[in-house]
Amino acid sequence: MAARVSYLNREDLPEADREIFDNLIRERGTPVGNIFRTLAHTPGLLRRFLALGGELRNRTALDPKLRELAILTVGRIADAQYEFTHHWNLALRVGVTRDQLRALAEWEKSSAFTDRERAVIRYAAEATGKVRVSDAAWSACTEFLDTRRMMELVQNVAFYNMVVRILEPCQVELEPGAKKN
Repeated sequence: MAARVSYLNREDLPEADREIFDNLIRERGTPVGNIFRTLAHTPGLLRRFLALGGELRNRTALDPKLRELAILTVGRIADAQYEFTHHWNLALRVGVTRDQLRALAEWEKSSAFTDRERAVIRYAAEATGKVRVSDAAWSACTEFLDTRRMMELVQNVAFYNMVVRILEPCQVELEPGAKKN
């Protein structure tokens, strides 16, 4: 499957927008990912996408492990391999275990997850698959997440549902060499 939208390079951008790629390389220490190269066709929106994504990833009070389990759930349900692969590796860095990663499809029955982790996964699964979230799923999370952290979970799941809805219609491909560690 080939990407439906061309991947732009730094030189393809207008001079005033090239700093977007420069900042990505400086901040991440890696070449610019295909999702960003796709979104570069709309540089103003890409700037805002990066700002919101950066805020959700780096400046929230939500436990990063819970955040990554929620994001992986979105990627798994959407069958978005780009998202799932990149966040698999991020999840490992924040303490999600390989056993948990391998058990994500069986999260309801697996002993690899705590009750809190299951609650977050359930919330992400319902928000992704049904949009409406049951009172039971919401309440299970608010038993241990204060309002701020709950809203950070809501916004992470919503943002990454947007991400997979960009990745899949545009058929964004994994970068050469990208794989689950």
